[in-house]
Amino acid sequence: MKKRLAGSYTIEAAFIMALVLWAVLFSVQAAYRLRDETVGAMALQGASEYLRHGEEIAAEEAVAYAERLAGRPFSWSGYKFIIEEKRTALMGRSVSASGKGGTWSLSIRQNEYDPENFLRMCSLLNQEE
Repeated sequence: MKKRLAGSYTIEAAFIMALVLWAVLFSVQAAYRLRDETVGAMALQGASEYLRHGEEIAAEEAVAYAERLAGRPFSWSGYKFIIEEKRTALMGRSVSASGKGGTWSLSIRQNEYDPENFLRMCSLLNQEE
């Protein structure tokens, strides 16, 4: 004996299936966007640290390093990284880095990695006590 369903059940099932697939689609797109933002932030941070710790590294090499590290994003056409190195008499050397892609943007500013100067300051504090 064959059971047959009424036509309204199949139409309702098709509507529910469309909603489920739509929700899955937006979840995957959100995951890709989050992945692209995270990869861009990690590449920018890595490149600024690369320049900050390097003795003989140019800013152009750090930009190339960030682009190589980030690869191609899924959600937008590409990343745009700008990394600059500044020298001031008071603060020494600092690194400014910014990245953009799609709706994502990030800006980082860090001073030069100088552990010797930090240890000198700590020993100066210890001498005063």
